[in-house]
Amino acid sequence: MKKLWLACVVLIVLFVAFLPAQGAENTLSPEEITEILYDIAREENAAGDYLVLPEGYSAPALGLDRTFRLLVLGVDTDDAKFRGRSDTMMLAVVDMRKSELKLISFMRDLYVQIPGKGHNRLNAAYAFGGAELLERTLEKNFGVSADGYVAVNFSGMVTLVDSIGGVDITVEESELGSLNGILEYYNYQNERPEAQGRLEKAGHQTLTGLQAMSYARIRKIDSDFERTGRQQRVMNAIFTRIRSMTLPSLLDVVFENAHLVSTDISLDEAVSLVSSTLSMDSVNTRYLRIPVARGGKGTLLNETYFIVPNLKKNKQAIADFLGAGVAPQ
Repeated sequence: MKKLWLACVVLIVLFVAFLPAQGAENTLSPEEITEILYDIAREENAAGDYLVLPEGYSAPALGLDRTFRLLVLGVDTDDAKFRGRSDTMMLAVVDMRKSELKLISFMRDLYVQIPGKGHNRLNAAYAFGGAELLERTLEKNFGVSADGYVAVNFSGMVTLVDSIGGVDITVEESELGSLNGILEYYNYQNERPEAQGRLEKAGHQTLTGLQAMSYARIRKIDSDFERTGRQQRVMNAIFTRIRSMTLPSLLDVVFENAHLVSTDISLDEAVSLVSSTLSMDSVNTRYLRIPVARGGKGTLLNETYFIVPNLKKNKQAIADFLGAGVAPQ
């Protein structure tokens, strides 16, 4: 099941980027994507043997002996061009040879050097120069690079969660008031009754899109460490819901949410990554959060909260996590 779960995630995140609405050359049509997905669904062997691709297009090699590093961003914006600050930043490292998925989460309040822009919060790098500048910032400060990125409009979480029938989350009593406060604010912004969709009690329950987004954006009752944890819980709940969906329902979600995704990954890379993922017998998933324990110190600079990281310690932690040996200095 883990293999199918990861495959669904990759399909959702990657294939939606190649719909005609993106306006790029050499894209797949919805009909061609549908044909590929149905072929994948009804076969048991390696996907690369039977992918149905447009005429004149050759399926790339499975690439099982390589590692693909994908920067996954949740962008805090209502802008259709994905301009804004990156609210969630994760490096997903897919090791085809070892059948491993390693996820590194970078906290947004990290105080880092942004090339050409001085020192600021890590999430400001995306606002200043998009994914390219954020990639350069991560490489300069933490010694990690990416082969490509996928940006998901965080404000589109409402549509995505509602389209999959909600997500199951445990809301603590201490979180309930803040969740409803954020929800009421968004209702006011959208000229809806402020109490519409209020959560009446804490506990494990199915949240709507607006409730899930409000939960993920709670920030005042504890630290940014906990806020990052809430965002990860929402993402895991989304993946869990997707895993239980039928293929036709999954396709509906893909097409309905295509406009929420932006990427620089090529079609060849996307097909190769999906094919390789489907060929894995099992997937071992591991997690790392930056800064690591005792690897950063919270401080106020000009009345703004930052986390000042110990770059040497965090670089080494990343190198150990990725099995890279000694971290770059």
